[in-house]
Amino acid sequence: MKLLRLMIFLAGLSCLLPAQAEERPARVTVIFDAFGKPSDLERGWGYSALVEYGGKRILFDAGGQYQAFADNVRKLKIDLKTLDFVVISHRHGDHTGGLAYVLEQNPHVKIYAPLETGSFGTPPSPPAAKALLRNAAGITPDLRYFNGQPPANLTIDSPWPGTKFTLIDKSVEIAPGLFLVKTVSDSKGTLELNELSLAIRTPQGLAVIVGCSHPGIERILEAASQYDRQLYTVVGGLHLVDKSDQQVSEVVSNFKTRWHIERIAAGHCTGEFAQVELERVYGDHHDHSGIGEVIALPR
Repeated sequence: MKLLRLMIFLAGLSCLLPAQAEERPARVTVIFDAFGKPSDLERGWGYSALVEYGGKRILFDAGGQYQAFADNVRKLKIDLKTLDFVVISHRHGDHTGGLAYVLEQNPHVKIYAPLETGSFGTPPSPPAAKALLRNAAGITPDLRYFNGQPPANLTIDSPWPGTKFTLIDKSVEIAPGLFLVKTVSDSKGTLELNELSLAIRTPQGLAVIVGCSHPGIERILEAASQYDRQLYTVVGGLHLVDKSDQQVSEVVSNFKTRWHIERIAAGHCTGEFAQVELERVYGDHHDHSGIGEVIALPR
């Protein structure tokens, strides 16, 4: 009798486990952006999204305003205490404005950020430090750096004291099927800016989550495709807002013809003309991704 009960219990458990696995969310929830359907959520310039996939809960960027980000997190009933980690795409304030609130809720959460000299608590570059040792003939003592004896290590405090950043200097797999894709901008205004994107391997190809795409969205896609040539969707800021109509149309066309992207969920700095082009080209495969929207991911 005991054996029969055990067999019935194990059979029930085997049926239950797959069902539980299916219930794990596979989605992106937009927390912070400047557009969307009417709601009580606070709009602002910047970007933040909660990414849930494979049992992981990932905050991607933290918006541009502390209070608006905090209010939206509460209104969307997002528990920041249960995050697995945070990804900061790049150092700009419209992606880090709410980070202090994140740390208030979860002070020990792991935060991935791009390696940047002089940012996120890192020291200046070695060439800059070495330049301090140059002895300029005729300089008066009161104009000498550190009285002519600069420290061996220059330090710059982070705006978030005590936070332990994991700084990324190359693309890397951080969990099974989850990749941080590092690219660098060569555009005027953001020259040499490092940026991280998050690529998620799904059964239908990569879902690529981007912050601002300063290095160029197609450069990011090229870097991400080392993990899977099949691309399913792109979510986030494409930085087409300052491009000409012709340039925008070419990029959107390339999404279909060159990259064979199935869906698109553009936000933040993508630009209104680009949204119109995406609607024209993608139709019902253009996921409107304003503030509060939930974008489903394949599983």
